[in-house]
Amino acid sequence: MWSALVGFLQSIITGINSIVGNYGLSVVIFTILTRLALLPLDLKAKASTRKISELNPEIQKINEKYKNDPEKRNKKTMELYQKHGVNPMGGCLPMLLQLPLMFAMFAALRAIASAQLEVFYVNLINYSNSAIGPVLQEFVESLQNSSAIKQSVGDVLTSLFSSPNNERLISQISEIAGSANTTAVVDAIKNISTAQALEFLKTSESSLRFLWIKNVWIADSPLRDIIGRTIPFMAGGWSGPWNGLFILSALAGITSYLQMNMTAPASGDNQQTKGMSTIMPIMSIWFTSMYTSAFSIYWVTSNLFQIAQQLIYNRMYPEGKTSKEGAK
Repeated sequence: MWSALVGFLQSIITGINSIVGNYGLSVVIFTILTRLALLPLDLKAKASTRKISELNPEIQKINEKYKNDPEKRNKKTMELYQKHGVNPMGGCLPMLLQLPLMFAMFAALRAIASAQLEVFYVNLINYSNSAIGPVLQEFVESLQNSSAIKQSVGDVLTSLFSSPNNERLISQISEIAGSANTTAVVDAIKNISTAQALEFLKTSESSLRFLWIKNVWIADSPLRDIIGRTIPFMAGGWSGPWNGLFILSALAGITSYLQMNMTAPASGDNQQTKGMSTIMPIMSIWFTSMYTSAFSIYWVTSNLFQIAQQLIYNRMYPEGKTSKEGAK
């Protein structure tokens, strides 16, 4: 069941990407579609929660009157709910659905990330080798001192196009011609590989880029490069190989805080609500700074949708004007 759900979400995201051609945008579209599908349940839950909030004064009176008789207190509270057509558990249903969906979404994005990064690394190696080839060819042409050297280097060149392991090729060349004679070509290969990696993302892999993020399958972090390696903070300046700027993490924390505080008044002003309003933004920042940018995009988009939804709902149904249809 779980594998089927994860596979279903994965197929939807890849299907959307086949149409729009960008994974970041695909995640945004998928998130909006998901939130729209949950909208009826969300509205019903908001109406129920709003109604319970409006009944709080009466509930407090019941609690005070029957504070020494829990059974009577619960009975009178349930009678009050029934009188006003309120389901006390109505506000919990969307949360019960959203948590499994979030975990399934995380698993689906992780599966897509694994597959896409594998393809990305293979293509990047091939793309880099296409630039390394001419450098090695020029190096070989300069080695005309003996037939033995020419034959050995010829063997290395032959293996270039059948092996993705550039380090082994460099080692073989060093054994043939001596490390002192290969310093320049090794430096050239490394420089070309870095340049080609950045160029590769700009040209061949546009589906991986989204706004300031170079690769959506790597965390939005200035401490990670475009292939996931740890690097010094903002290495290379604004045009360096870093993958992100922690912007999504900041947005995740801010939007989580706003979303929690916008819904908090409807559920009462208590310590539990205040605690969640503090914990959730911190958790949001931590999660989105550790995992893929694609998951961060999902998190931020979902928060923004819920904020907009709450603003519209508050405007349509101000305090004291709860939708009768929603509360039933």
